[in-house]
Amino acid sequence: MTVQEPIPCSFFDIPGLQSWLDEKARQGLFLERFNYHLDRAVFETGDPRPVRYRLDPVGRSKKKDRERAELYREAGWTHVADIPRAFHIFSCEDPDAPELYSDPQSLSLALSGTIRAQIRYQLTFALTIILFVGGLLFFFWGIYWEDLLLWTHPRNLFTLAVAAILFPGLFLAVALDLRKLFKIRRTLAQGLPLKAKKRWNRPRWIIIWLAVYLTLNLTLNLFPRLFLEDYRPEICGLDEAVLSHPWPTAAQLEAAGPDPLTEEPAADGYVTTNDSWFAPVQEYVSTNWETREYDYWTGVRYLQARSPKAAELLYRLERDKEIRYQKKAVSFPNANRITEVQPFQPWDWPGLDRAELTRCHRRGQDIWTLLLLRERDVLMVEYSGPAQPEDCIPLFLEALDKEVTP
Repeated sequence: MTVQEPIPCSFFDIPGLQSWLDEKARQGLFLERFNYHLDRAVFETGDPRPVRYRLDPVGRSKKKDRERAELYREAGWTHVADIPRAFHIFSCEDPDAPELYSDPQSLSLALSGTIRAQIRYQLTFALTIILFVGGLLFFFWGIYWEDLLLWTHPRNLFTLAVAAILFPGLFLAVALDLRKLFKIRRTLAQGLPLKAKKRWNRPRWIIIWLAVYLTLNLTLNLFPRLFLEDYRPEICGLDEAVLSHPWPTAAQLEAAGPDPLTEEPAADGYVTTNDSWFAPVQEYVSTNWETREYDYWTGVRYLQARSPKAAELLYRLERDKEIRYQKKAVSFPNANRITEVQPFQPWDWPGLDRAELTRCHRRGQDIWTLLLLRERDVLMVEYSGPAQPEDCIPLFLEALDKEVTP
């Protein structure tokens, strides 16, 4: 029959752990193994009797550990369990059997193997965390930059900030364990015996993990829901929106092309608006223009940055986001799938700091997307209709020079 008991002291509290195991043996509980996930020791029940338990630091290699265990066996000691990268645990029922270490100095020298194993483990752990976080930032840097500059999903930034705080805390915890080992080795090297630390009454493991889960859940989910909006952009109809610039209509765009419309077609669509410190003005206008002969569509994305440098960052973010969308859209199974995608090409136009054009085909219609940068203004126009970008650019630049007065 086996029973489990919570471990009341640190694994690095050598005399404390040894004396606790000795006490359990006198109560009829003999160590079988450790359950590290539950932070408990598993005991096999039996007749109470005195048994000595001793911790032997891991060595430089498994071969030397096996050789040392064989010597211990010949002296009357039996290997019972292991504390990974720290100690081997031996037991002995013979009161006359010699101790594993005759003096503190010899145990101090033996602890060097445990310290090396812990340093390797902690460096590997730290490197793994750094590579993991670095990989997230490398592959999703555009998303985090967008959240920061445009403040579209602040909860993502909050989660990243919490992780940035928690990871150093993990490094600090493992570093403190290593510090304990160095302190223990210094004490033993001075020939001083170790003293058992104060034991604590640990609550059941489920209470600990429940507390951790609730803390993380409240921090990462409830707090952002209460104090940070997940999607801040406001959505409204075309008639309700107050835009910063009077963007050209379908009739105006077609009037600049080879086949002008005789009347303004019916418009249907929506507007999303947002603001942030880096981009005080953020607008997206999606409009469907319906006529008897043809359906037109325009999507106007306008960002006004706080500075030209911020505008350059936003320009690159919008460009990369459009490229990611095109890569996904070519494999869409429905009518939204695009074909004949042409990559962004530089577009020279007087008065613009930068401009690029891309084309594709969707639902039997040609679509062009024009991305413009002028000082603090970033403008992306997506258009489906007969008009060409060279005919439409002057109209949008003229609109940029005019602001809507509330």
